[in-house]
Amino acid sequence: MQKASVLITGGSGFIGSHLLPYLLARDYAVFGLTRQKNRRSNHPDLTWVQSLDQLKTDRIDYVINLAGENIGQARWTAKRKQQLIQSRVEMTHQLYRYLEKRQIFPKRIISGSAVGYYGIDLTEQWSEICTEQSAPQPIFMSELCQLWEQAALSFQQQNTKIVRFGIVFAKEGGILPRMLLPIKLNMVGKIGHGRQPVVWVHIQDVLRAIEFLMLNETSTQIFNVVCPEKMTQGQFVQTAAQQLHRQPLFCLPAFVLKGMLGEQSQLVLNGRYVQPKALQELGFEFKYPTLKQALTDILAGA
Repeated sequence: MQKASVLITGGSGFIGSHLLPYLLARDYAVFGLTRQKNRRSNHPDLTWVQSLDQLKTDRIDYVINLAGENIGQARWTAKRKQQLIQSRVEMTHQLYRYLEKRQIFPKRIISGSAVGYYGIDLTEQWSEICTEQSAPQPIFMSELCQLWEQAALSFQQQNTKIVRFGIVFAKEGGILPRMLLPIKLNMVGKIGHGRQPVVWVHIQDVLRAIEFLMLNETSTQIFNVVCPEKMTQGQFVQTAAQQLHRQPLFCLPAFVLKGMLGEQSQLVLNGRYVQPKALQELGFEFKYPTLKQALTDILAGA
C-alpha cells in the first residue's frame, strides 16, 4: 500500500522542523518545502524541495502550510510588516495556484495562522474569552492573520482548515528558552503588572492536533490550537520559577518594553484569552493541558 503523502511548506521552520520527524515516525511520505539551499535528507521518505515546481508527484494527500517570516524576530518597521505579510500571503497564493494548475486536490490542507487574529484588550481587563467565532481587530497583528487566512480560504475548491496557534513551547527552538532565561538567572520575573494573558500550547499537542485535523472529517474550518488552561504572565513566572527553583528579583516595567519594541510589545504586554472550543468539541484531548505538566516535560533533563 502506498504511504500517505504530506507536503509541508516552511518545513525547516520552528513548527515544521518538529512536524517532519513526527510524521515520518508515523509512516507518512513527506515533502518539505524550504528556502534553505542544498537541504538534504538521508531518510527514504523525506524529500526536500526549494520550489513547488521541483515536486515530482501528482499525488499529495495532505498539505500543511506553515511558511512565513518569524513575527518576533525584528522590530515592526513598515518594511518589516510588508515582509511578514508577503512571506505568508504570497506563499499561500503560490501554493494554491500550483495545486489547482496541477489539478491536485488533497484530502485536507491545514493552513497556519495565530491567536493574534483576536488582537488585544483595549480595557486591559481581560474578562472576555475568545473562541473561533470572536471578531478580529484593525491592528497589525490581527490584520496579518486575517490576510493570511483570507488567502487560504479564497480557494474554495480545496478543503482547507485554519489553525490559529498560541505561543508554542518546546525544548528546542521557539520563544520559551528566551522567556525562561531571565527567570533562570533570578532576574526579571513579571513584565508590567503581570495580569496579561499568556496563550500557549506544547509542541507535542500542536503536532497531535495537526494530525488529528488531517485525519478527521469536519465542516468546521477554524481551530484554535491553544492549551485550555487560563494563564496570566504573572502565573507563568510563578509556575516556571517553581519548576526552576528560582525566585526572580525584578519586574520589567511596561514602558521599558514599549520603548524597546514599540507596537511589537503588544505580543507581550497585551493579548486576549483564547479557548480551543472547536478542537475540544471534535474530541481532541490535550496531552499537556497545564503549564506545570508542559514545563515538567520540557525541562526534564535540562
